[in-house]
Amino acid sequence: IVFYSGHGLASSDGKAKYILPSNADPDLLSRTAVSRSEFFDQIVSLKPKSVTIFFDTCYSGVSRDEETLLASAKPLRIVADEDKEIPDNFTIFTASQSDQTSGSIKEARQGMFSYYLMKGFEGKADNNQDKKITNGELIAYLQTHVSKEAFSQNREQDPMFSGNPNQILMRYK
Repeated sequence: IVFYSGHGLASSDGKAKYILPSNADPDLLSRTAVSRSEFFDQIVSLKPKSVTIFFDTCYSGVSRDEETLLASAKPLRIVADEDKEIPDNFTIFTASQSDQTSGSIKEARQGMFSYYLMKGFEGKADNNQDKKITNGELIAYLQTHVSKEAFSQNREQDPMFSGNPNQILMRYK
């Protein structure tokens, strides 16, 4: 299981995709950021049975405070049109669509996606109350609550998912 909260950008030509650690320089992506394909390749090389990744990030090139990270930035879409690049045993949840900015809940001092992800893991995503949370239940919970919270802030944010919706993500007592 991988959880990442931060920024993501595509190179100016849109071909290379990067995950930006806090000390990355958006103008020197290839030197200071983490290549998404290399990141996935490193995980694949470990031959895991399954991988679940949560990205509380957006790829719009804009920070949560609406500041531009890189003038030439292009949105990076992890899920939708790139499923063929995602290994079969990967499940990926993202905080927003490629053209949306991932927002935060100021009172909670964290991203909307992270906040509702943790609430979902507390059992609130268990729609049928069977003490199991499937990927499908979690993304339904996230889409409902994150989208509603974003709407209350006069914005749009719609979490996305790639993987098997029937797979059990967690069990609890």
